[in-house]
Amino acid sequence: MVSTAVAGGIVVQGTAASGPSADALAVQNLSNSVGSLEPDVRDLAVAAAGSARQASAAGSRDASRMAMAGVVSQADEAAALADAEQARKATAAKAAAAKKAKAVEAARKKAQRWVSPIANYTLTSGYGWRWGRMHPAQDLAAPTGTPVRALSTGTVIFAGWSSEGYGNFVKIRYWDGTVSWFAHNSRLLVSVGEQVKPGQVVSYSGSTGNSTGPHLHLEIHPRGGAAVAPRAWLGQKGVRL
Repeated sequence: MVSTAVAGGIVVQGTAASGPSADALAVQNLSNSVGSLEPDVRDLAVAAAGSARQASAAGSRDASRMAMAGVVSQADEAAALADAEQARKATAAKAAAAKKAKAVEAARKKAQRWVSPIANYTLTSGYGWRWGRMHPAQDLAAPTGTPVRALSTGTVIFAGWSSEGYGNFVKIRYWDGTVSWFAHNSRLLVSVGEQVKPGQVVSYSGSTGNSTGPHLHLEIHPRGGAAVAPRAWLGQKGVRL
């Protein structure tokens, strides 16, 4: 309930429940003090009291504005920190993805590299016509038991005894579809379906089958098709025979 009082020409409002406000009490005291003054002096006092109330209200508004400005500033700072954290996470994720891609590419290159099938050998019969028939291979003479290695990453598609004169015979299909033939081995170390890596030992050289001495009979069949000269083909892969 609001009560209204007039004292010394000043209207004072308050509530019955809570009593007069601090401003109303101040005005009441001022009114009591100036009630006996002359009219002109009393009017000046009343005007001064009103100005004081306006100044108090203006000060409260300024304080509210300052408080609101502080809240907005804190919100802006929090948003800026959130944006910075998001940017940091995005940068870290991008760096991690780049690192992973680099590792994957390095692994791919390692898996798809090409190597020589044998070491410490002597080139003997080459690719071409020999004794009135085509010799579709390069013969690499080496002592019996010399390690024979996979040319690259691939899958063994044949490992066993050849009925066509190749003796202990290994065929490997590589990642690009090329098939290598390793013939006349003394012993085989792999089986059909086995996955091999570049340089992995798959057999030992020998002189089994139709052979005149220990050597590796090497044939190269790109995409599983007709045989090509091994020396030239491996040269294109950076492998020198």
